[in-house]
Amino acid sequence: MVFKGMQRKVRISGIGWGVLLVMISLPAFGAGWEVILNDDGIRVSTREIEGQALPAFKGTGMVHAPMVDVLAVLTDTPRRVEWVHKCSDSRLLKQVTEKNRVIYSRTKAPWPVSDRDVVVRTRSSVDWEKKEIMIRFKGERSFPFPELEGVVRIPRIKGFYRLQAVGEEKTRVTYQIDASPGGSLPDWLAELTSQKIPYETIMGLRGQVKKTQVSGVYKEKIAEWLERRKEQEKQAQELDTPQKEESSPPEEPPPASE
Repeated sequence: MVFKGMQRKVRISGIGWGVLLVMISLPAFGAGWEVILNDDGIRVSTREIEGQALPAFKGTGMVHAPMVDVLAVLTDTPRRVEWVHKCSDSRLLKQVTEKNRVIYSRTKAPWPVSDRDVVVRTRSSVDWEKKEIMIRFKGERSFPFPELEGVVRIPRIKGFYRLQAVGEEKTRVTYQIDASPGGSLPDWLAELTSQKIPYETIMGLRGQVKKTQVSGVYKEKIAEWLERRKEQEKQAQELDTPQKEESSPPEEPPPASE
């Protein structure tokens, strides 16, 4: 794999830890994206942001599964440790509503770099007509969760997951992140390790979706979502159907004059 702008090939393995990879903001950050990696059907791009040391990163790839199957994996916070790159802890701190949650995530780093953690608020939106789901996330610094000794709290993070149904059995996933790892990590190292985060995210998501489909662990949840979708579509159709106006009874003719 060759990253543009580098004089030699670099294969990120041991140092490819997810400094910035946390769960699940904002629409696309705009134009000016440069592709730096295209492998396994996953395209990773980067974009410089004025006033920031690190660029934003974006990854796009296909997951061979229905959109709701992918959503089920993304919303299972505790099991993120099974597939998110280097994630060592993931907890739901507060569920405001089904689509508004506060989540804690910790990322393991190789010695001598300190682990990173973060508290984020996620907000989800579903558009069944467009066949698209958005999960936006943003750092929640004010949430009362204590900082841990020896762990650096990520000072700034925002991004999103976008799921787009491509037929019944495929989902296009876009993962975008703009963050600062904090601490004393050199910018060049943070950027180098961050470049592969979108790739690792989508690869891990593919594997977890496949595993959970085989086990059927989300079968009931998915069935509930699909039933709810049918009800919403039915209600929308009823609202769109014009109601027939009730015809008024014919007026009685005036009495005949004598």
